[in-house]
Amino acid sequence: MHLDFTDEEARDVEEFVNDLTLTKEEYFLSLHKKNALTKETLKDSYNFRLFIEDYHHMLDNLYHYNFAVKDMIETNNDTKVIDSILHFLDTTIKDPMVLSQIYAIYKKQNEKDSSIL
Repeated sequence: MHLDFTDEEARDVEEFVNDLTLTKEEYFLSLHKKNALTKETLKDSYNFRLFIEDYHHMLDNLYHYNFAVKDMIETNNDTKVIDSILHFLDTTIKDPMVLSQIYAIYKKQNEKDSSIL
């Protein structure tokens, strides 16, 4: 496959894959998989919207436990743990790919739950 990039775009891709320690092929395959997953999620927009509402409800429930979580974090002096928790919450809210992946797990779990009934 030949991709037609400008010199600047080619340098950007090269720099990016080097930073990620990926080959260009791995990088583009990863992008393709992410786009395919996002496309599938968007096809199911009604159920995805319901998932987002449930997900936000869960995050709201976490807020109710905010003081307990805050105390737990403060008693743990490991800043890596604190940073990881905050990064996870930030990423799951902002990154559509992560939301799509969580949605795929959510759908599978709901399919298992409904098949039990």
